[in-house]
Amino acid sequence: PGCFGFAASPALAHHPASRLAVGRQPSSPVAAPAVAGAAVLHAVPPGHSRSAAAAVQMKANKDMLELEGVVLEALPNANFRVQLDDTEQVILAHVSGKIRKNYIKILVGDHVTCEISPYDLTKGRITFRRR
Repeated sequence: PGCFGFAASPALAHHPASRLAVGRQPSSPVAAPAVAGAAVLHAVPPGHSRSAAAAVQMKANKDMLELEGVVLEALPNANFRVQLDDTEQVILAHVSGKIRKNYIKILVGDHVTCEISPYDLTKGRITFRRR
């Protein structure tokens, strides 16, 4: 069979694809390594995992500030006003994904742990609800 699953006709004998299908080597030496190189680009080196790139992004969260506070007000869309302990500062905090996933309820008066970005000290994420 030819390159498309049928026998090559004499009319297609001059076509480059028909020569490749017969089993000859490609005329240009660049064609074969380019195909092999494409597979190498997506390969994972031995001893590494695909989540290595995700681990690099997770390291960026290490500069988050973790502070504790008390929930003052429940707002729409899982947002809360939280007064931080040791200060009079009130921030706007949203619920983290793990708290949403596990259906943990947060009520007014709960003691929570918040992650706050150093770039905007007025907004944060609730990561833990203390009992």
